[in-house]
Amino acid sequence: MKRIFFVIFSFIIFVSCSNDDGPTYHYELLAIEDVSLPENFEYGKIYEVSLKYIQPDDCYISSDVLYEYDNEMRNVAVITTVLDGKDCFSSDFEDEISFRVQASQTEPYVFNFWQGEDENGEPIYLTKEVPVITNN
Repeated sequence: MKRIFFVIFSFIIFVSCSNDDGPTYHYELLAIEDVSLPENFEYGKIYEVSLKYIQPDDCYISSDVLYEYDNEMRNVAVITTVLDGKDCFSSDFEDEISFRVQASQTEPYVFNFWQGEDENGEPIYLTKEVPVITNN
């Protein structure tokens, strides 16, 4: 009885670890078309920043904001999960995603919003600067 259980258990483990199960996918950046930012930040407050982007087809299934802070600059992009090997139909619809920023510094915030690449493969950014107001 123990042998039968062991064989069945081993078979289940082997099948569940197979790499052929389920869809494959990759991640891709989508160009930011438009940005909604306040004119300024008030120190200590939290703000919602909205990004508009184009989703090319229905194989682009979920999106998130890629946000990295680098030497006083904030690089922002939309990252999405794309299903591979699926028959996709083109939809080209505009979507929107947002993220929150807390004004925790007194210096202006400089955002670089990724808008794609030029013919040399260099990133193109829409740069926006938001001053911070302090109430002293």
